[in-house]
Amino acid sequence: MSDMLLYFLVAIIVGFVTSGLNIKFDRFFLLILLISILHMSVFDSVNIFLWVILFGTLYILISNFEAIKSMPKKQKILRLSVIPVLTLIASFVGSYLFFISPEKVLLISLGILALLYGLRLIFIHFNQEDKTQLEGKPIFQKICLILGPMVSGLSLGFIGTSLKPLKVPFGVKIGKMNLKQVYFGNVITAFFGSLFAIFWHNTIFITSTSSSITYLIYGFLLWISIHVISKLTDLFFKDGWKKIFQILIGIILLIISIKFISS
Repeated sequence: MSDMLLYFLVAIIVGFVTSGLNIKFDRFFLLILLISILHMSVFDSVNIFLWVILFGTLYILISNFEAIKSMPKKQKILRLSVIPVLTLIASFVGSYLFFISPEKVLLISLGILALLYGLRLIFIHFNQEDKTQLEGKPIFQKICLILGPMVSGLSLGFIGTSLKPLKVPFGVKIGKMNLKQVYFGNVITAFFGSLFAIFWHNTIFITSTSSSITYLIYGFLLWISIHVISKLTDLFFKDGWKKIFQILIGIILLIISIKFISS
């Protein structure tokens, strides 16, 4: 099978899976499949995946431009100043760790993340109350504003994922914060974190002979394909199936985690 057909197969799988999971930007499954099906190195897979996250978050931000404009001034200043600064620093540290880590360490890290993401999909689900809750615990709001960008920036630089599947349940289930607000905060964080990680990976901490333009092209083609397939799948994916589908994908991630950790 040619490389283009394999890329298309990966896009179909990821588009279908992320539609069922209602994931719009941190499509962790793609990172797993780039390594498993396309047999890419972890270094190349992460560099491509960062572009996919960047395009995904940029699309969400553009789609919600009016909502961003209408945000309270204080909230806008905090999110558009604190988050970029913190993710800039944290993504630099993460990128350095990415640069010095052997591929085996990165594979094991992916395996651990697959395990945690799988457990989250199996055991943690959201309901209507989570979506309509307006206020959260003040201490958790402060924790999320400061630690959220640092954790995501570090993770994006190190292994290419923003940790959204873990951070959102933490903010909503433990911090009792509004689901939409937590999600949107993670979108902004992932946008800046992926942008800075791409910069560090392609200017200072270079781990591959492939050019940044190559990563950009692959990332854009994968993102647009996944986005279109996900939108088409949404037309047929009934909400009643989604919880069962999430549990199924969670089990698959647990199986995948064993392979990566034992590699």
